[in-house]
Amino acid sequence: MQTTNGLLPERLARQGAGLTASERALAQALERDYPHALLESATSLAARTGTSASTVVRLFAKLGYDSYAEAQREARAEVTALLQTAGQRAPVTIGTRRSLQQCVDDALLHDQHNITATRDGLDMAAFEAIANRLAQGKGRVFVLAQINSAPVAAWLALHLNMCRPGVHELGAGAVDATDQLLWIQPEDVLLAFSIRRYASGPVKLARRFREAGAQVLALTDSASAPLAALAHERILVRTSNASPFDSYTAAFFLCNALVSAVAQLRHEAVSEALKRRDMLWKDVEEQQLIVAEPAAVRGPRAGR
Repeated sequence: MQTTNGLLPERLARQGAGLTASERALAQALERDYPHALLESATSLAARTGTSASTVVRLFAKLGYDSYAEAQREARAEVTALLQTAGQRAPVTIGTRRSLQQCVDDALLHDQHNITATRDGLDMAAFEAIANRLAQGKGRVFVLAQINSAPVAAWLALHLNMCRPGVHELGAGAVDATDQLLWIQPEDVLLAFSIRRYASGPVKLARRFREAGAQVLALTDSASAPLAALAHERILVRTSNASPFDSYTAAFFLCNALVSAVAQLRHEAVSEALKRRDMLWKDVEEQQLIVAEPAAVRGPRAGR
């Protein structure tokens, strides 16, 4: 959740000379126990450090935070980034008293920061390489995700299929991934998701694709993820959240950007494909739609 102003330790380092004696004492306590010190209320923090709640509020205003609550959200994100499981993150994210309004505001702030941090940290060379490879239309594209990442992968596969032929989802309801490995060719590509906790399945499949001479592309939350080392190209996504569970908002953002890029690179073919899709929809699906009758029309007939 780092912003242009930096995290708390960076802000304290810049502000040091402008602090009062009580603020400096508080700053030193924060530096010793960051980010965990911010998981308690301003009143509790003040009592533990021998200052006052007004000193806490004044210090964080000097540091450029809109409120102490904003600093707390930053701290929770930093702590949860180090914890692997939802069970480990639960005491940090839901172990403190928050109103339901705060739950809404926290979720919004985390997702805004996730999208911004993902965009600011995006390796554009890798993004362009992935988009160009997906737009080529040669070979097949296999989209793989497991457990929590599956809805994002399904969305990506659905929309890539409207942009190019040969898109296959290796997930629920798909042909078993093991059977798909029978026919992998060098011109094929595996686009795999890997978000903590890291499963062994995508790693094993990535190895098989590489052994067959095919390309491996990865969307992951860490450059140190096991899948990242096997990928020819990778892009990173932020997943911090106000709840114990990872947020996939930024992952949808990246996939949306990839689909947009592939559609742009294949604009003529995509335009033609979408025209054919409209005709197919009209021929196959349109008559299956259920259209509710307006209330004003139904009213007079009701008494008949």
